[in-house]
Amino acid sequence: MSKRFAEQAASPLGLRALAAAVLALTLAACGSSTPRQADVDNARDAVAAAPAVTRAEPAPAAATPAPESLRDRRRAEEASAAAAAAVLEPVPEAATASYQRALAALRAKNFVEAELELEQLVLEHPEYPGPHVNLALVYLNDGRRDDARKEIELALGVDPGHAAANTQLGILLREDGKFEAAEAAYRRALETDPDHSLAHYNLGVLLDIYLRRTAEALEHYEAYQASLAQPDETVGRWIIDLRRRAGNGTGARVAQGEGL
Repeated sequence: MSKRFAEQAASPLGLRALAAAVLALTLAACGSSTPRQADVDNARDAVAAAPAVTRAEPAPAAATPAPESLRDRRRAEEASAAAAAAVLEPVPEAATASYQRALAALRAKNFVEAELELEQLVLEHPEYPGPHVNLALVYLNDGRRDDARKEIELALGVDPGHAAANTQLGILLREDGKFEAAEAAYRRALETDPDHSLAHYNLGVLLDIYLRRTAEALEHYEAYQASLAQPDETVGRWIIDLRRRAGNGTGARVAQGEGL
């Protein structure tokens, strides 16, 4: 166990806060098919969707359109189709192979090899957010928090709504004591992916331990538990505890008018 994790374990907040950080690293080797999919997205290997392509509607035609306006419309449609094809261009095979090697190294806890593979990948293909997120996790494992934060920011620069990047940002913000900003980051992750299990888990921890909003925390723990193929026994005990507390009226401090 690293010094950073050991210090967390010794803190009064203890088990649940530590579990959030450990889970983030554990899910770093869930596996994925392309660099567009951060392997921390959730515990079920969901494939990230390609960026949506917005096609501009052609301007309304005049009652008797001139041939020139028809040509312009056709050209605009052809340009839109070309742009869509460019956005959906498949990931290069070499990049996919490199990403798979990095994930294999993460599964084997060979962080040095994973770091070398991911650093080369983000150098050659900075346009994929997933490798940036995984490289951040490698840096966190080595205690290089500033480097990890930079990689998260690079991932969000590529895709501001990226669920895994926002979740990891939320964890960093929570560790800095910026609880409102952390909550906002987790909720951005859930706006992109409502089934993002790691965001539900960490938002539950934040609401439970730090913000004392028991009913909301229970909601997210249950969403996390429902996303797993095998229930998490520890989280199951937390759910029982929170249900009991909520039943005793101790979970009444719930923010009004909030939602996902």
